[in-house]
Formats: sequence, structure tokens, C-alpha cells
Amino acid sequence: MLLRTRQKSHERTMHQLDQKLRIAEMKREEWEIKCEIFKSYLPIRFKIKFNKLIVLLSIVAIISYTIAAILLQKYTMMELSPTLTTCVYAFFGTELLGLAGIKICDTKFTQCETSKVIENIIEEDPDAVG
Repeated sequence: MLLRTRQKSHERTMHQLDQKLRIAEMKREEWEIKCEIFKSYLPIRFKIKFNKLIVLLSIVAIISYTIAAILLQKYTMMELSPTLTTCVYAFFGTELLGLAGIKICDTKFTQCETSKVIENIIEEDPDAVG
């Protein structure tokens, strides 16, 4: 008798979990459809690369920290810790410099690669103009 009640409770629990799973899947599908509808109403498609997102967030963080530091100094008549200010600017500045260096090296590598391809095409085709 005790075994039968445990089995029923387990079956009932599995049935409830199965129902919750189906409901969660339906909500996810509904959310995806709503996102597609929202995207269709936007006039411009936004596809931001990761490095551009990091640059944007870094600039926003630097500007917001500067504004907060100025306002705190104005209203509390106390200066923020110079060490904190140095660390914030150093962190985000290094992040921006690193991303800029990656972009510069990537651009140079792409230009070198395209120039080699163009040279190979000219060398292989004697009738090519250029």
C-alpha cells in the first residue's frame, strides 16, 4: 500500500513537471515570435559586434564616472579617491587601447593579404591591367 502511494506521487510529480516543461516551451516560442514581430517594425537592423559593444560600454562608463565624480564633489565638497579615479581611467583606457590595437593590426593584416592576392593575380595574368 505504501509503495503504491509513492508510485502515484512520483507519477503525479513527473506529470506536473512535464506540463511545466510544455508551458515553458510554449512561452519561449511566444517570446521568440514577439521578438521577430518587434524586429520587423524596426526600420534599421542592429547587429553590433562584440568589440564595438565593449568600446561603447567603456565610453559610457568613463563618462558616467566623470559626471558622478563631479556631482559628488560639488554636493559633498569632498574629492573622490584619486586612486579610484586613476584605476577607473586606467582600466577603461587600457581596454580601449587594446581594442584599438587589435583593430589596427587586423586592418593591416587584411590589407597585406589583399595586396598579395592582387599581386598574384597580376603575375599570373600577363594581360591584366594594373
